[in-house]
Amino acid sequence: MTLAQTALIGVDWGTSNNRAYRIDGRGDVLESRSSGLGLSTIKGGNFAAALESLVADWRKDAAHNIPVLMSGMVGSRNGWTEVAYCACPFGVEELSRTIVSAPDKAAHIVGGGSVIDAQRHHDVMRGEEVQILGLENTAGLRLVIAPGTHSKWAILENGKIREFRTYMTGELFALLKDYSILGWLMPDKAEGVLDEKAYLQGVKDAAADPDLLHGLFNVRTRGLFQPTEIEGSASYLSGLLIGNEVSGAMRRLPAKSITIIAGQQLAHLYNLALSHLGVADVGIADVGAVTARGLWRTWQARGSLM
Repeated sequence: MTLAQTALIGVDWGTSNNRAYRIDGRGDVLESRSSGLGLSTIKGGNFAAALESLVADWRKDAAHNIPVLMSGMVGSRNGWTEVAYCACPFGVEELSRTIVSAPDKAAHIVGGGSVIDAQRHHDVMRGEEVQILGLENTAGLRLVIAPGTHSKWAILENGKIREFRTYMTGELFALLKDYSILGWLMPDKAEGVLDEKAYLQGVKDAAADPDLLHGLFNVRTRGLFQPTEIEGSASYLSGLLIGNEVSGAMRRLPAKSITIIAGQQLAHLYNLALSHLGVADVGIADVGAVTARGLWRTWQARGSLM
């Protein structure tokens, strides 16, 4: 593969890291790479230097000026430059109209998505909308889950994100595990190790009793009265939180067909929870492929920016 085959450089720029994709004229990924230069690590707003360190060689000696399109927190109020949200319902055409040039025209940034619920509360996403709109088949009606620090559940209907809802599951798990009494009995080696039995028990308990603020204390008492269960405390906590998210979201947004956009580990956790709740038709989409394709589709809808 030569750099001349590169039609677009896409960058998904989050809070803790970023990932870049070298994309060809069909929207396929030729090459990808990541760095720890997320939003929280950029000093003095020096985003241009961070971007240069990530993709400079892809742009060097190219036969043409390769555009760069970025999504995610780089377009937030604390990012490189703030980009407007696109209100639901929206597809790639509407999203493409939010694209703005970064300072010095070093790159372009696409906005996120927003929605207002029945109680008139606002909800937002930055980055997940590109992933959802990058799915291979966006026709028909489906429920899409993009799990993570702030999990997103979205209704995708005929190529448009109709509505979505955010769950702070990943962030709450980290806070409770690292900074609350629930983590006191968790052994260090529990980090990153899944006890599937303990995890599924957490999912079952959450589905049986949605009183989460009470249920969370079970993580503590299991360790006190069932010492053999201590090793699985982190997995049980994960099961409680994901089980509460999944069972609550499914009551609000029931669906027969669900697509999960996630890496292998998170996809497995959510698939286990959904299977326990009787959802058999679950597809898993590669997060890198759909991110790159979503950025490509959005760029194509907007056309070239000078």
